[in-house]
Amino acid sequence: MCIQVAPLIDILRIARKLRGAKEMIKSLILGLGNRFTILFVVAFLLTRIQVFRRLVVKKNISIKDKVILAVFFGCFGIMGTYLSVPYGGALVNTRVIGVVAGGILGGPFVGLAAGLIAGIHRGMLGFWGIGAFTALACAVSTPLEGYLSGIMGKHVRGRNHLWIYAVIMGAVAEAIRKFAVLVFARPFETAFELIMTIWIPMTIINCLGLAFFFLIIQSVFSEHEKMLAEQSRLSLKIVDEILPYIKQGLDNSNNEKLVNIIHSMSEFDAVTITDTKKILAHAGVSTKRHRPGNKLVTTLTSEVLESGKVMIIDNCKEPECEHRNCPIKAAIIAPLMEDGHVVGTMKLYKILPNSITAIDQELGNGLAKLLSTQLTLSKLEQNKSLLAQAELKALQAQINPHFLFNSLTVIGSLCRTNNEKARDLILNLSDVFRKTLNVSKELVPLTVEMEHVKAYVEIEKARFGDKLEVHYEIGQNNDLALPPLTLQPLVENAIKHGLLLKDEGGEVIISLKEDESGMTLVVSDNGVGMNSETVDTLLGERTDDNDSIGFKNVNARLIATFGKESKLNIYSEINIGTTVSFLIPKTGFKEGLF
Repeated sequence: MCIQVAPLIDILRIARKLRGAKEMIKSLILGLGNRFTILFVVAFLLTRIQVFRRLVVKKNISIKDKVILAVFFGCFGIMGTYLSVPYGGALVNTRVIGVVAGGILGGPFVGLAAGLIAGIHRGMLGFWGIGAFTALACAVSTPLEGYLSGIMGKHVRGRNHLWIYAVIMGAVAEAIRKFAVLVFARPFETAFELIMTIWIPMTIINCLGLAFFFLIIQSVFSEHEKMLAEQSRLSLKIVDEILPYIKQGLDNSNNEKLVNIIHSMSEFDAVTITDTKKILAHAGVSTKRHRPGNKLVTTLTSEVLESGKVMIIDNCKEPECEHRNCPIKAAIIAPLMEDGHVVGTMKLYKILPNSITAIDQELGNGLAKLLSTQLTLSKLEQNKSLLAQAELKALQAQINPHFLFNSLTVIGSLCRTNNEKARDLILNLSDVFRKTLNVSKELVPLTVEMEHVKAYVEIEKARFGDKLEVHYEIGQNNDLALPPLTLQPLVENAIKHGLLLKDEGGEVIISLKEDESGMTLVVSDNGVGMNSETVDTLLGERTDDNDSIGFKNVNARLIATFGKESKLNIYSEINIGTTVSFLIPKTGFKEGLF
């Protein structure tokens, strides 16, 4: 009986002893805090390094990237070991910060590998007599901490407030390590006394450290998102300017204007457009070899034409270049695609070596993909019947070009993340245009109009995902017709100004109702709604923005076609939603409009 009670008495004795350990705990917290400051500064400086930033924000991490991250966070864990506070034969440290951070950011492989690197190093220190009392426990628990962090990271990566998950995982990791100390360290009484002294300080400091580290990482994500937003804004602004000059494809006299616009609106020192054989246009710093009409002579351009992949050149040293004093040192060479085939390249030059920034790369990629998308659509527009029909009142007061531009914006963003989806949307869009432009009348069947709407909705769904739901309650009405692109602007407004201003999104319902007056088409949403002043602005005489112009245009064409009884009716309530409807009267049937 005494054998069973003795350990319990020892534990109680240790617990009484620990009541007076407040000063020791305070000292450990201050010591770890001082060392963590160094680690925090190192972490901040590393987030300023472009290579690390690119790895952290990547969505699809390759095996090579994972190995690099594992080595980095493993070394980060080793640094935490060296910045430890020796106490009771153990090393009170911040190793867990590097291992847990690696797992959350890189996944199970990175977490396990980083844990193995830091854990093996900790075991070797114990073998050499440094912190030997807890060396085995730490060497065993560290890989497990990293692996479990990776499992958590696999499920939470991409979410907001990652620091919360990091703090939770930090506390769990400390608990795992303390349990390992109880299992492996002997004598047990000494191990118990040790963990009761160091558990709270290590948990507090390491959880705070992980929180601060991930707040820094969150700033990297935020800066990356701002960079992408700026790149997208500039790309779309440039494309908006060059759109009139690229509609005829690359083989036209507008290429010089195109490169001049890109050169003047970007920070590149020179811009070149080529086809598969020669230079078509050049703007900016140049040599004789950059003159339009010259043949392509460099293997770098040939490689891009063959591979269809973007090439980044940090310090140009081409053996084929005849100009040894060429001022151009860095370049982005991007392929221009037409219907899936490489038809040329866009070259963006800088005069300083290693001066291509991440924003430059994103801008170059975005411009090339948007231009490629437009080239594909331009090829479709070359069909004479489409061009002839496109002249039919500019597709009702420029609403179709408005729809086309918004579609290209979404497709351009998809080109960076899902090429197959972008290609499908281009084909879908071209099919819709073909159907519309082949109609010789000023009215189109409701089925054709719904194809416009569904094409637009599919593009918006590709952009906003689960935030958008659209329901169709139309039925079969093949004998019903209306002015082309009447519904699409109304659906666009419901989505853009109704649903997407809500964090959770919402739904749009497109319905057709029949009564004794005729057919009423209704577009309703459960979005943020509008006040009465905004509703009056949409159809008022004064129009200050594109959305008001779109509503007024649709309203004017309905009245011109069917009469005043077909005007738009808009009903909206703040935080409830908006309903827009219009009537196609039966008198229209009698007058032979359908």
